[in-house]
Amino acid sequence: MFEQELLSIVKKISPLAALQTPPDDSFGDYSMACFFLAKEMKKSPVKIAEELASSIKKPDFVERIESKNGYVNFFLKKETIAETVLSRIISEKNNYGHSNAGKGKTIVIDYSHPNVAKPFGIGHLRSTVIGNALVKMLQATGYKVVRLNYLGDWGTPFGKYIEAFKLWGSQKELEANPIKHLYELYVKYNKEAEENEQFQEKARNWFKKLEEGDKDALKLWKLFREVSLKEFMRIYKILGVDFDSYDGEYSMKDNVDGIIKLLEKKGLTKIDKGALIVELEGTPLMLRKSDEASTYASRDLAAIKHRIESLKADILLYIVGNEQALHFQQVFNVAKKLNFKQKMEHIKFGLYLDSSGKKMATRKGTLIMLDQVLNETIALALRLIKEKNPELKNKEQTANDVGVGAVIFGDLVNDRIKDVVFDWEKIVQFEGDTGPYLQYTHARACNILAKASPGKPDFSQLKEDIEKHLIIVLSKYPEIVAHAVTDYKPHILAQYLLETGHAFNEFYHACPVIKADENIKNARLHLVKAASIVLSNGLGLLGIKAPAEM
Repeated sequence: MFEQELLSIVKKISPLAALQTPPDDSFGDYSMACFFLAKEMKKSPVKIAEELASSIKKPDFVERIESKNGYVNFFLKKETIAETVLSRIISEKNNYGHSNAGKGKTIVIDYSHPNVAKPFGIGHLRSTVIGNALVKMLQATGYKVVRLNYLGDWGTPFGKYIEAFKLWGSQKELEANPIKHLYELYVKYNKEAEENEQFQEKARNWFKKLEEGDKDALKLWKLFREVSLKEFMRIYKILGVDFDSYDGEYSMKDNVDGIIKLLEKKGLTKIDKGALIVELEGTPLMLRKSDEASTYASRDLAAIKHRIESLKADILLYIVGNEQALHFQQVFNVAKKLNFKQKMEHIKFGLYLDSSGKKMATRKGTLIMLDQVLNETIALALRLIKEKNPELKNKEQTANDVGVGAVIFGDLVNDRIKDVVFDWEKIVQFEGDTGPYLQYTHARACNILAKASPGKPDFSQLKEDIEKHLIIVLSKYPEIVAHAVTDYKPHILAQYLLETGHAFNEFYHACPVIKADENIKNARLHLVKAASIVLSNGLGLLGIKAPAEM
């Protein structure tokens, strides 16, 4: 809000100029370092700062501009910023932070995409919650968003499932606990395949039969997909995640021939050792295997064509782990050769690693199940609620909101690009910089508002520096959302919400609200209301509920 206007002023001095928040309020609310100008202007940073501080025309909301140690420091007017910021937040309510930046553009976002017949492991959490948060932020900034769950429901692994089920499967166990049974069969089959190459060959043969429409193979495949989707939907309901489509790779199998013909027509394909490839710098992209089976790449190219032509995508986003970087680089490269000019971006993220720092693997049986994690955090939240607030109504629902919020925030607070070592104690921790801390802060604000209704405010009553600090933090919310969307990084918003939570709790402990003088009380109630709106809106964009009571 104010930062953007100040930034436009300093950018006139130099396009390289930037604003920062000083470590201490005595240095102002915003500052600009002048060291980078010294060489160009042939003066010391201290002298440059002094000259700029005296020459910059003050906007109405700036009280004074000072120089110190090579920095230009801007001090904002308390009353002006209080009235401007708090009135806007309370007026816009749930729409505060929204914009029309993406109006008229359609983004197709591909996220979550667990593999059919495999458990929903903790590793799938990252794509799911990062994607869900980006969907909500993109919608809040005006984009039309199409949410795709492009299930991993095709490929050689299904040959393994079919052969394993025929060898060792139990219809009774499949009906009782389908995912557990299929997972155990998959792990067992991979162990056998490590010792006997024939198992790999049988799996490839079954997938080839699938692609050729073998009735027996398709019957089992449809059964595996049906029981898997039912389990996935249960998990999504707990997480509060929705999609516009659950069509997976199978839905593209009939489109593969068309995309390959386009590539052949352009002279981009060749046969190499029986496989159909596109030659690229470095590693070639395989479109068909030597046994004529399709590949991830050919199905992804068919999906790009479909998303552009049928879904009218202007931008295509893929929320997929870092290890797929080469695959998407190649697929996007080939898509450009087909003259698809739409923006395509691989939104990379790090992996959940086990306690020894190694990648969790379905085939080795080292997965941690997501529902196990969710059940544990929800149970912990319920125990804490019963201990600390036994009179609370809707304990189970609140515990669900808090437990799920802990898991989601515990993921999103990290920069998505980094790997995360899975730590049971940390992920179920509710103290410190966590989702439950922010939910409790929001509930604390709601509790104050439940005790008194704010009257007409006199914002000049907000004279404390700690009040001003909270107001400035709240004013940053729209820019923070825009920044998080531009970088496709939800942790920018998550970290900001922690800053907001800290600022509010410092205010709460230092400034009485209900017991204050009537004029001060009314002004502070508006500040509390504004903070509750920002916390609720921000948590909502991360896919986290903000209970009014805890």
